[in-house]
Amino acid sequence: MKVLIVDENATNLKILSMLLAKDNYDVKTANSSDSALAKMSKSFDLVILDTNLSDRNGFDTCKKIKENPEFRSIPIILISRESRTDDIVKAFASGANDLMTTPFKLEEVRERIAKQIKLRDLQNSANKSEVERITNEQMETIFSLAKLAQSKDDDTGHHLERVKRYCKILAVELTKPIYKQEITRQFIKDLELAAPLHDVGKVGIADEIVLKPDKLTEAEFEQMKQHTIIGYNMLKDVQNQFGDSKFIKMAMNIARYHHERYDGTGYPDGLSKTDIPLEARILAVADVYDALRTQKPYHDSISHEKAFEVIKGGRELQFDYMMVKALKKVHHEFEKVWDELGD
Repeated sequence: MKVLIVDENATNLKILSMLLAKDNYDVKTANSSDSALAKMSKSFDLVILDTNLSDRNGFDTCKKIKENPEFRSIPIILISRESRTDDIVKAFASGANDLMTTPFKLEEVRERIAKQIKLRDLQNSANKSEVERITNEQMETIFSLAKLAQSKDDDTGHHLERVKRYCKILAVELTKPIYKQEITRQFIKDLELAAPLHDVGKVGIADEIVLKPDKLTEAEFEQMKQHTIIGYNMLKDVQNQFGDSKFIKMAMNIARYHHERYDGTGYPDGLSKTDIPLEARILAVADVYDALRTQKPYHDSISHEKAFEVIKGGRELQFDYMMVKALKKVHHEFEKVWDELGD
């Protein structure tokens, strides 16, 4: 097995090289981004890459490596000197397969390397069940980030659970009219899993914006909008690593498009009507209902009846008419969820 280690720190290079050589890896080293890019070859089974390089940081170096189709399947483990949320976000966005922080335990390094090489071998041999198991471990990190993002402005942590339940209620009702073919049991199962990931990109937004008690300025709101792109890119990286998955694709759609509006005036892409994926149209109703019911520093909570009226008033403007029509039949079930889990 051939491994490339990229680090400016000579001590780190020596320690990692000795460790891997002891485990019979064929180790090559580089002390800069440019040197690493020059040495890259499809013969490598793994790259260990420090994020703190002078000529080009490790995140950007990782991106450049992954942009080459010949190197895309080579696992990359990034090493960061700080355990920061934004580093995790950047790691996913850059295409990295894993992120470790220093100081690290040598046994942990061995395990992380072995897992990534095993995953690559399994992908090559098409052992899908084992790939899915390791993929699930990767997704645990994503779900942890979703909870972290929500914890910034949700003391109880119930928002994600409520939105998930609202989505299921609405989706089940939508199977009765025109969406019987699209909304299958698997669709509903995937929707329940994907719904809590709608705001995962907020981990990449500064706390002073997410937690601001007053209305955001225009500039701050533009930054806040980026959470849709950040979340989408994080999930897209998982898809790139592990192949097509209807669940991950649904999660990507929800993360990116849940702030689109039926009339085309939403963000980030200004989609309208049925160009907005069905799962995002469902999530939009659930998320807005919950936001209206929730007390925030910048707005008071409102009753179920008033929240329902606001959503009805937004049909064919903010919301798909069919979503609102379905809500009319099940809105009391939304109210029951709030009564059980409301803040």
